[in-house]
Amino acid sequence: MSSPRPPLFTVRFLSLCLLTLLAYCNTSVFYSLYTYLEQLGIAQAWRGPILSASALSTMLAFLYVTPRLSVHNAPRAVYVGIALLIACGLGYLFATSTAGMLALRLINGSGIALLSAAAMTLLVAHIPPERSGQAFGFYSVAMLLPYSIVPFTFEHLGGLLPGTAYGYALMSLALAPAALVNLFLLRQRQAPTAQSARPSRQGVGFKAMLASVRVPSTGLLLLLNSVYYINFSALFFLSKSLFASRGLGSVGVFFSIQTALMLLVRLAANRLFDEVSKPLLILWCYALTGLGFAMLWCAQSHGMVVATALVLGLGMGVGPPSLNALMYALSEPPLKAVNSNLMVMALQAGNLVGPLLGGLAVGLAGHAGFLAVGLVANLGGVALSILFQRRGWTGHLNQGRAG
Repeated sequence: MSSPRPPLFTVRFLSLCLLTLLAYCNTSVFYSLYTYLEQLGIAQAWRGPILSASALSTMLAFLYVTPRLSVHNAPRAVYVGIALLIACGLGYLFATSTAGMLALRLINGSGIALLSAAAMTLLVAHIPPERSGQAFGFYSVAMLLPYSIVPFTFEHLGGLLPGTAYGYALMSLALAPAALVNLFLLRQRQAPTAQSARPSRQGVGFKAMLASVRVPSTGLLLLLNSVYYINFSALFFLSKSLFASRGLGSVGVFFSIQTALMLLVRLAANRLFDEVSKPLLILWCYALTGLGFAMLWCAQSHGMVVATALVLGLGMGVGPPSLNALMYALSEPPLKAVNSNLMVMALQAGNLVGPLLGGLAVGLAGHAGFLAVGLVANLGGVALSILFQRRGWTGHLNQGRAG
C-alpha cells in the first residue's frame, strides 16, 4: 500500500496564503494607475516608467534580500514590508507630481520585495515536496484572487470615494490584518519538511544564488516566468485604455471573467499539477494565451470580449503553478527557497518590461499596440517551452539535479 500523503492545508500554510492574499489586494488596486496618471496630467512618456518603477525596485531589493532570508528572520522582514506598503498607500493622497509618483512606486517595490520574498521563504520550508504542485496551485490562487475581486469592486463602488487616490490609501489598510497574521507566524515554531529538516539560520549567500542562476534549467525557467508576466502586466495595466477607446464597457467585468476562470482551473485541476508533465502544461499556457491576445486584437463586441476572457483564463490559469512547481522540483534542497524567490524576481522583471514595452507600443501604434508585444512574447514562450521539453527537464519525480 502507498503511504498516506502528508498534510498540506495546515494552519501555517493557510496563514501564509491569507497573508499573500491581503498583500496582493494592495497591489491589484493599481489596475487603474495608468488612467490616473493621465488624469493628473503626467506626460505619456513618463507613465510607463512610473508603472514599471515598482517592479524595478522590487527586483533590486530581491537581489539584496533573497540570499539573506531564512525561516528565522522572514517573519520580521514581513513587518517591514507591511509598514512600507501602508505608508505608500497613504502617500497617494499627497503625491501628484511626476517625481512624487515615481518615488512612491520605488518605495512600494521595496515593500513588495520584502513581503513576498519572506512569505515565499516560509512557504517553501513548509510544503511537502510530493505536493509542491498542489501547494503552488493554491498559493497562486491567493495571489490571483485579488485581481478578480478588486478591479470589479472599484469599477462599481469607486464612485463613492472622493477620488482614485483615496481608493489606493483605503486598500493599503488591508495590510493591517496581514500584520496580525504575521504575528501568528512569528510565534509558531517551524515544522520543517523532510527536505529541510534543519533549516539554516542564515541565507545561502549571494555566490550560491548566482551559481544557481547559471544552471541551464533554472535560467530557462526564470526566463519563461518573466515572459508570462510580460503578458500579464501589459494586459492588466493597459486594457482599460483599450476598452475605453473601443467603447467596450467595463474592463473590470473582463478581468473578473478571466481571473475567475483562472482560479477555477487552479482549483479544479489542482492535483494535475503534480501528475501531468509540467512543461506540457506550460506550453498549453503560452499557446492559448497567444490565441487570446490575437482575439483581443480583433475584439469589437461584448461577445468577443467574453470569449477572449475565457480563452485567456484557460491558458493563463495553468502557468504559475506549473512554472513554480517545476522550479521547486528541479532545485537542490538548499536552493529551493532561493530559486522560488528568484521566480518571484522574474515575475517582477516581467512586470517591469510589460508596461514599459506596452506603453511604448501604445505611443507608437495606438491602444492596441501592447497586444503586439503580448503576441511576440507568447511566441517566445511557446519556443522556450518546446526547448525545455526537448531537454527532458520534467521535474515529474520531484527530484534530480537542476542541470
